[in-house]
Amino acid sequence: MTSSSKGKKRKLTEKIKYSELEQERITKIKELEHTISVNKSNYNNIVTLLEYTKDKSPKVIHSAIYALYRIFSPLLSKGELQKPKNENLERDKKGLIKIWLRDNYVQYVNTLCNFLRHEEPGLQIPSLNILLNLLKIESAYLTSASGTHQFSNNHFYHIVEGLIDNENFSEPLKNEFVEKYWNTYDDLRFYFLKNAAKIINFLLDSGKPKDKVGPVSKKKRLDEKSVDKLNNLMENTFSILEHLRTMPTDASEIDEFWTGHPSPESSNHQENDDCEVDSDDMLFDELFNEDFEEEQIKESQKEIPHKKTKKPMLLQLSAHKRVFSDCWLALMKLPMTQESYKKILLIMHKKIIPHMPQPTLLMDYLTESYNAGGVISILALNGLFTLINEYNLDYPDFYKKLYSLFDRNLMHVKYRSRFFRLVDLFLASTYLPAQLVAAFIKRMSRLSLTAPPHGIVMIIPMIYNLIRRHPSCTVLIHKPSEHINELGKNRSEINVLEDPYNFDEPDPMKSNALESSLWEMKTLQDHYFPNVATLAKIFQAKFTKPSYNLEDFFDHTYFTLIESELNRKSKNNKIPALSYERPKYIFPTEESIELVCNSEKLDDNERELVYENMKKGWEVWQF
Repeated sequence: MTSSSKGKKRKLTEKIKYSELEQERITKIKELEHTISVNKSNYNNIVTLLEYTKDKSPKVIHSAIYALYRIFSPLLSKGELQKPKNENLERDKKGLIKIWLRDNYVQYVNTLCNFLRHEEPGLQIPSLNILLNLLKIESAYLTSASGTHQFSNNHFYHIVEGLIDNENFSEPLKNEFVEKYWNTYDDLRFYFLKNAAKIINFLLDSGKPKDKVGPVSKKKRLDEKSVDKLNNLMENTFSILEHLRTMPTDASEIDEFWTGHPSPESSNHQENDDCEVDSDDMLFDELFNEDFEEEQIKESQKEIPHKKTKKPMLLQLSAHKRVFSDCWLALMKLPMTQESYKKILLIMHKKIIPHMPQPTLLMDYLTESYNAGGVISILALNGLFTLINEYNLDYPDFYKKLYSLFDRNLMHVKYRSRFFRLVDLFLASTYLPAQLVAAFIKRMSRLSLTAPPHGIVMIIPMIYNLIRRHPSCTVLIHKPSEHINELGKNRSEINVLEDPYNFDEPDPMKSNALESSLWEMKTLQDHYFPNVATLAKIFQAKFTKPSYNLEDFFDHTYFTLIESELNRKSKNNKIPALSYERPKYIFPTEESIELVCNSEKLDDNERELVYENMKKGWEVWQF
């Protein structure tokens, strides 16, 4: 027997032994669970089960956490895990057992929260499900004990913390939480947004530290909280927020609750309409210090004017919008990658602004983004336009900044169609100065010379529409011949150096655009792509054609242009004409020119003519 086969056999034997040992532990866990359920005197076995949650085998851990769940859930529903309020009860045997059980339960829940950060999704998802089931059971007990609807937010706070402050936040865990819970139940969404904002602000020192009084300096904070930790917090929170699909737009849409419906009738019996509980009845009260807890209670009392409204907080649309706004504003304070920055700006006008009670709070964020330049400015334009159009935001030098975004990189970014849609809106007013509109027209014309074909087919219709919309810019189509360079006999070459238009001038009103002409459109009539050449010839015809529908041109790419050419059918299905002689070169070079000119088939005059023509043709390809 070879050494490799011996090694394989040894590994197989070890695997069988490990599997048998694993099965023995799972059987032992079931036995311990049974003994506890039969007799309360066997509660000490809970400690052994908690030890099994530290096992290396995921199967053993899985079995242990579910066994503990089946043990603790009946106790939790009966209130046997609550801290005794009477000091005399704490000294007797039953009181001591309650305290002991409670301490072990807190340890169990902390273990489950740590498993949310486990590398194995097979442990993350069961831990999440168990934690949320315990939340439901605890909230149900507190509701029945108090006679009013309660939500165990201290318990849920740690679940939210385990989700967003997580280096191993896996896709299965996110999908389980978002699809099964967060996008379904209004109370879970509400308290997630509220708790996420608190956690982020706490890490950014907006709240008080747990064991210190007063704020911590920013420098010290950054030393304690690494950038990686803040990046994880940002990425995880945003990955959940961007998948929000059920944000209510009307109070009647708030009708699904994980912890029971907070009926208006029940709110009349309580002094505070807030459904959240942060009292000694909670199982996690020792995890917060007194100052931090008092601050939370005061904050909740400030948020809800309990005597002015009969509705519980969970049924108020304004409360849902407020926590939504707080969470997003807190998130935008965190450091973020360029990719996350772009994603936020992409959904700003559709998924964020409509659900905020005060969208004007985003003014600083959007104006800073708009001033950043490049792609960020283009993406910020949509949100900024919403604030300008609907919330009367006054942005100084808006058109000057918009004009500066037209650079040579614009025609190559994938967001250009989104940008041009907004530009068409911004230049729609007939009250804009002719000099301003002419500057935009001329800027686009100049960019079309270096733009790809799918960018040019977007520019030409837009220029045509702008000239139709602003007749005073028609003067750009034709100018006298002083801008024609007469070098030799060629009168068709335009001297760009003598063009009055100043491309480098940042102020569109000072660019001298009206003194120039659209010679670029004339150049495009000889473009190598026939569709562009045909489209550019529209400026030679009378302006009787109606305005173009720009949506037909915005989404073109190289792929769509090639596909349309390949799918185009010939009128008579004729075979296209080809060169009858095989060419020896593609572009003229000195070698190819000399080869043709030295041909014996040509006389001196023909050689000279061919040489000059080929030389002129090659000048176009000099870079």
